[in-house]
Amino acid sequence: MKKNLKSLLSLGILTSLLLLLVSCGNEKAPDGVTVGNARSEYPDASLIVLSNHNATLNGVKVETYDYTWHCDPTAVHTDVKNAPAEYYTGIKLEIDAAVYIDSDLPYMPMLDTADFRAVNYDGETEWAYYYADGKNDDYIFVTLPHLGSSLPTGMMHTEAEAAENRVLHITKAGTYILEGTWHGQINVDLGEEAFTDENAKVTLILNGINVTCSAAPGLVFANVYECDNGWEDRDTHSNQVSTDGAGAVVILADGSSNFVTGQNIYRMLKTKYKDAESTVGVPTQKKVRKLDAAFYSCMTMQIGGGSKGSGKLVVTSGFEGLDSELHLAVCGGNVTVNSQDDGINVNEDNVSVFFMNGGTVTLNPAQGAEGDGIDSNGYIVINGGTLSINGVTAPDSALDSEDGITYTGGTVIIDGKTQSYTPGSTFRESGNGGFPGMGGRDDRGGFPGGPGGNGGRPPEPPDGQRFDGSGQPPEPPDGQHFDESGQPPELPGGQMPGGNQPQPPQ
Repeated sequence: MKKNLKSLLSLGILTSLLLLLVSCGNEKAPDGVTVGNARSEYPDASLIVLSNHNATLNGVKVETYDYTWHCDPTAVHTDVKNAPAEYYTGIKLEIDAAVYIDSDLPYMPMLDTADFRAVNYDGETEWAYYYADGKNDDYIFVTLPHLGSSLPTGMMHTEAEAAENRVLHITKAGTYILEGTWHGQINVDLGEEAFTDENAKVTLILNGINVTCSAAPGLVFANVYECDNGWEDRDTHSNQVSTDGAGAVVILADGSSNFVTGQNIYRMLKTKYKDAESTVGVPTQKKVRKLDAAFYSCMTMQIGGGSKGSGKLVVTSGFEGLDSELHLAVCGGNVTVNSQDDGINVNEDNVSVFFMNGGTVTLNPAQGAEGDGIDSNGYIVINGGTLSINGVTAPDSALDSEDGITYTGGTVIIDGKTQSYTPGSTFRESGNGGFPGMGGRDDRGGFPGGPGGNGGRPPEPPDGQRFDGSGQPPEPPDGQHFDESGQPPELPGGQMPGGNQPQPPQ
């Protein structure tokens, strides 16, 4: 009997050791997420392990607080300046913690659909809901996009739905490995002073996560260092910027598969006008927040892979997929976006640049009423990697850029058809969002244009170049030039425009 017991104990210990060894490798986690090798590749990084509404930081439990965001546009509150609908309950964290959990999750509340009205807001038709507190009734509380004739009620959420989510806050600079499952939002916020602080950088190494937020974006970089913090002082802008030094960096660990699912927060407004003299539509107000994507950065962001580039990220969104308010560079890894609207959006007018520098990006946008593949309010630059865009129809575009699209290398695939561009070519869009001479789809998989495009397949210029209406090759934006290799001029220090493959700080 003792011998049998000893044998059973030995077998149990051996089984436990084998399970432990397996758990250190690349395995399928219980929720289907594949864990990568970040722990061994980045041994100096802090480790955050997620477990639904709980987490540990370097093996120590992260504290949870009951601080909760609420809003009610029918009453006046004083918690948030110029935002009288917003207020908080519970105890706010007072200690200086690098990571903590609470319920401070702003979301678009469920409002009576009968009280919305269509207005011309900032040049666009939108659904507006006004404050109804008896004091601020002339101000708009929120707007929703006017997508067809129906109100997008799916963008609104009940308080009970929001309460099912928690927010994991990261408040200190550093490199963090993220693993596990989280129901809620990951929010990186180092404070407003981080904007010009070169030390206020956060690198998130995704090593097998499944983040699902049912009422707001799943992952947000709110306040970190902005590497292009002087953009407002420049008189002119171009696509020759670098994202090296970005304060928001994401690395997809080799061997990992990562999932971020989230919703958007459309326009929530302050009781303060931007321009009291505005005569176009209703007066525009200052913004409290507008987070349009499931994966959102308020600052320039870089996304890269590990040394092998095998890490994967899948973003699924109820509106736009992957957004940055300034610049965004994909330098490595494998990114897939499934979205109801735009797949990727960079949104500072005539300033923002989206860079495709390496890795693989697959976009499945416009699964709702409309949407572009990549929508840049500034520039698009394709330097390398493989970019695949599926399912966009006119008048929307696979690539939609206000200031032009520059191609220097890489592969572009639209609806399964590989495009052919001359390195060094720059395309300028027509007013309807299509390329000049390329309105409509053709049998070569050309970029979709909108109404008014020339339609069909234009004649090919000599040597495969693409000409505008003058018969001359298009000029690069802002007088830039390409050398004989077809490559754009190098930035100081030989940096690639848009930045190189990101690496965690030493």
